[in-house]
Amino acid sequence: MMHFFNKNRQYITILLLLLIIFTPELYAKTPRILLVGDSWAWFLYLGRGLRDALEDCGLGEFEEVGIFTTVPGSEARDWVNPKWLELVKRELDNHPTVDIVHLSVGGNDFLRHWRIDMSSVEKQRLFQQVVDDTEKIIRAILDMKPSLRLALIEYDYINKHKGKASCQELNLAGSELSKLRMEMCKKIDRCRYVQTYGLMQYYFGCPPDLPPHSVPLPGQYPDFQPFPGGNANYCNSHEAMMDDVHLSDRGYYYLALFCVQTVYRDWLLNPLRVEVMK
Repeated sequence: MMHFFNKNRQYITILLLLLIIFTPELYAKTPRILLVGDSWAWFLYLGRGLRDALEDCGLGEFEEVGIFTTVPGSEARDWVNPKWLELVKRELDNHPTVDIVHLSVGGNDFLRHWRIDMSSVEKQRLFQQVVDDTEKIIRAILDMKPSLRLALIEYDYINKHKGKASCQELNLAGSELSKLRMEMCKKIDRCRYVQTYGLMQYYFGCPPDLPPHSVPLPGQYPDFQPFPGGNANYCNSHEAMMDDVHLSDRGYYYLALFCVQTVYRDWLLNPLRVEVMK
């Protein structure tokens, strides 16, 4: 046996080198989803919750990208800037296999500028601005590539209060804004709104009153009933949250899993076929 290895050492060394060089290619994943937006997209990317959800759903050959297109603290009003949108275009050019955009924007616009003592006119103006900015972002991104589809991912109940507003009042206002964004998405081809209010309550419950799986999941396309999901009289379990606003790693995994189960699985397995004009 030793004589065999000594005699064929050169060939064995070459074989090992070839395995080292080419084995990663055998297991390379295909980028199909681009994460764009604020800290909810950023934390999802950092924790690789979407990668894990894809693997658990039997779609492990695909992966997400998003290191250059997720900016914590960013607002929708930032992403309408052509220079910010150019970041998205550059990543789409760098990853030509991407045909899905996971968009998370608007939460910071709401949290920073909404007040419970706003007049109805002031609130309407703020909400309409967020809706308008979100629509501009969606249409600008979809115009970048005819085979793209985009999902606007909503937020969930948070555990934060603001000024005199309790977390329940803050969440109620947030879900009111989300309904406007849902209606906006219905008007846009290749766009899907993903309602997520109540998702964390479904998976984690809200001790001691709400056991896991005791509340309804947020309704989805086409009627989105119930809207919102969960129980709006409660906030979220601390287990679901990293802090008062952001989900825990497990929470972001469940968010990703929900997106895969409700939208991305179908989109990944049935991509748009775009005829090239000659």
